[in-house]
Amino acid sequence: MRAVFALLWLSFAGCAAALPALSGGSTTPVHRGDLALGAAARLPTGALRDVALAGSRFREAAERGGVAPVALGRAGLPGGWDAQLLLAGTTLRFAVHHELDPTPASTRWAWLVGAAPYAGWIPDDDGAGRGARFGLDVPLLRTVEVSGLYEAWVGPRLGVEGVRGRFAQEGQDADATAVGLKAGALLGLGLGFRRLHVLAELTVAYERWWGSHGDVRLNRGGVVLTPAFAVRLRI
Repeated sequence: MRAVFALLWLSFAGCAAALPALSGGSTTPVHRGDLALGAAARLPTGALRDVALAGSRFREAAERGGVAPVALGRAGLPGGWDAQLLLAGTTLRFAVHHELDPTPASTRWAWLVGAAPYAGWIPDDDGAGRGARFGLDVPLLRTVEVSGLYEAWVGPRLGVEGVRGRFAQEGQDADATAVGLKAGALLGLGLGFRRLHVLAELTVAYERWWGSHGDVRLNRGGVVLTPAFAVRLRI
């Protein structure tokens, strides 16, 4: 048992800030719930891929790439609403979704809107420093569900994120603050039978970060890929 806890701790302590939507092709039906387990990756490109920044380890700690374990729970609410908690690594996100204009047929189309505030902590990894992150995701998705077997969701995804903490800079710690704006799109697919589905998703977004770490100014942007998968059980 101790070995299991140690493995879980190591996987969470070194994970990336990867936050998938994993909304599925509809809201969860009222009086029902969803449980899901999977993983997501943050794959920065361009200037965001280079973590070196004038002796600062801020980017290495706060904007790193890598893989994070994901756990999700969701409950259906009256009126086409649901509420979701998602834990990705060391970041916890609360989300609410609402269906607009669903079609009552075996092939069920709808618009899915939502808001998802989140917060998390940035653990110290090899002396890089520690801090906290907080932000908001706003998806607007076109969804389809076919006979409970297939589902898909696609649309724009916007977000803003802030980071505060103390991170290593040339042998000592210095205060850092940064704000990032994110804009992109996501595509998700689901396949299964009755209560069990496999979900796969890809977000492609441009991120732009501004801030400071000690006397170093932060201003860098690039495209970030966030692939994710999960196995979902409806209860």
